[in-house]
Amino acid sequence: MQQPSFRVLHAMLRVSDMEKSLDFYTRLLGMRVLSQREHKKNKFTQAYVGYDEPENSTVIELVFNWMQDEPIELGSAFGHIAIEVCGITALCEALSAEGYNIPRPPSTQRHGDNIIAFVEDPDGYKIELVEQKRPEPALDETAREPALA
Repeated sequence: MQQPSFRVLHAMLRVSDMEKSLDFYTRLLGMRVLSQREHKKNKFTQAYVGYDEPENSTVIELVFNWMQDEPIELGSAFGHIAIEVCGITALCEALSAEGYNIPRPPSTQRHGDNIIAFVEDPDGYKIELVEQKRPEPALDETAREPALA
């Protein structure tokens, strides 16, 4: 049986303040705004953010409903979005200095060597930050430099 060529395209999050959310995901987490549209008839703004074009990677869709007067209710079904990062401790310090809640500061996982932390975005969505432990490059004994694989 042939394997279908499926892939995850995006995850959609409802947001209460589009500008604040765009600032969080772009300036603080290093994503780019890939597209943004205002849907006047249906009264919402939609933005896609990510690290690469949607054809190449999974992205996040942010949706701001213009008529939403009540705060966003997160519910209990959604868990988190995970993002691989470098320099997790410095990133968490910068996020905290910006006023974002870090419910789990950087620490190793109980079942692995990765360092993880959690930050809450402007609407309280949990974002898991993961700094993966990378194996050290093997040394070429004759050149005393990392061997190329």
